[in-house]
Amino acid sequence: MARYVGIDIGATQVKVAVVRGSPRKWIVEDLRGIDRVSADLAYAQGAAAPVQTLDELIAEAATEPAANNDPLSVGFDGTQTYVRSLEVPAAVRRRLAEVLPFELEAQLPFDLDEAVFDHRPRPGVAANLPQPVIVAAAKVEEVRTRIELVKRTLGREPDHVAPSAFPLVDLLAALPALRGPTGTVRACLDLGYDQSELLIVDGSEPVFARTLSRGVQGLPHSAAALAREIRQTFVAWRSTGGVVPESVLVCGGGALVPDLGRWLSGELQLPVEPLPLAGIEGEGKRPDALRFARAIGIALAAAPKRRGLDLRRGPLAFERGYGFLREKVPLLAGLGATVLVAFLFATWTRARNLSADRATLEQTLEATTREVLGEATSNTERVQEMLGAKGPAGDDDPLPRADAMDVLVQVSELIPTDKIKHDIEKLDLQKVPSGGFRVSIQGIAPTGADVSTIEQNLKSYRCFVNPTVVKKTKAIADDRQKYTLETELRCPEEGSGPKKPAAGSPGAAGSK
Repeated sequence: MARYVGIDIGATQVKVAVVRGSPRKWIVEDLRGIDRVSADLAYAQGAAAPVQTLDELIAEAATEPAANNDPLSVGFDGTQTYVRSLEVPAAVRRRLAEVLPFELEAQLPFDLDEAVFDHRPRPGVAANLPQPVIVAAAKVEEVRTRIELVKRTLGREPDHVAPSAFPLVDLLAALPALRGPTGTVRACLDLGYDQSELLIVDGSEPVFARTLSRGVQGLPHSAAALAREIRQTFVAWRSTGGVVPESVLVCGGGALVPDLGRWLSGELQLPVEPLPLAGIEGEGKRPDALRFARAIGIALAAAPKRRGLDLRRGPLAFERGYGFLREKVPLLAGLGATVLVAFLFATWTRARNLSADRATLEQTLEATTREVLGEATSNTERVQEMLGAKGPAGDDDPLPRADAMDVLVQVSELIPTDKIKHDIEKLDLQKVPSGGFRVSIQGIAPTGADVSTIEQNLKSYRCFVNPTVVKKTKAIADDRQKYTLETELRCPEEGSGPKKPAAGSPGAAGSK
């Protein structure tokens, strides 16, 4: 099963979660947490040595879980994240990626060129209605600082940067008990030490998020202020057209404070209960697992089909590529080797089939040459040589010995066009069983004397046998003579009939 590692860098602890499995079943494999102690507090308590730096804490907590190049995700502070809920007009919904920067530019307190952002449109909205979109944005340099922190301590960049409360939506989607249809609105509150993350989901989709400036620090004196901030967040959510959440699910370190849920329920007038992490197997059943809820969500954010947002976008997406490719080198090498083996096998199979086809064709050629030419051979050059020498034994040459065009050319050469204006209306050429061809010419000449001249000229050609004018009539429109002349085309030296004359031969030139 695939493994995913999440790092949650909080104000008082660095927490690491390792999750493996698939969307159908998740198992929390490991949960680790190391306290962050400020230098002032350490010296006040009489510490004998300097406290660990943040780099050292991350290295101690995450080096071993991240050693296998599994997908790695790191959380990003909600105080540095700007979450906005926008509505894109229905007319430009299909160009959401192009329009969104213009809609977002007026919502940020810094230039858009300095920002990196990710968005998620709310599914299930009719095409003729504006498209609600939730956006998380941050400054590029601040996100890059978080990436460099992980790279400096672990020797690799994180694949995913999960902002604010959005990792909680991936955690909620992984819990079978909380998979509800659209219209089931819940709030998830991650109570930290000095700040908290509040996420509102509709079904399994994030629709609103806010970072609260208060946590469990100062309780019970700060309890009223904490409840006020939560109520203000619900008011802000309702001002966008949202409905009051059905319940509030509490996680984080504050969820372990006794009676806090009952007190919040009274202040908010809503059911408040701990997040049911028991739906995840493994370390998710630990008594203090709620303290690692956001870390588990951050790990799940690195898995496919996530619902949360990712700040590794824009100028930071390219920087992600090299590390990702290095991690995938074994997989890519295996796939490449598989493709190469498949290609070589296909080439060998094709060559083998072609060889078999060649052998079959050679056998067929040998059988054919034995039957037709009297000699069995599979050499194509030898076959061409034998065909050129004697042709197929006992077969008549299929080349016509003469055609109508040959006769027409010969007749035109025998009639002096400078003296006789002559037209041929019809020329018929038929092969006769005894050899040669029967030729019938229907033409028009100026006078009867011209018809006789044509007849005499045709008699002068040695391959025309006894040309005879069998019919003469006067043309209807003028005084010209229409005639029909019949003859046979058979040269004396060709007993089986005249061959078609080659270009430039005496027969073709009309010699007598």
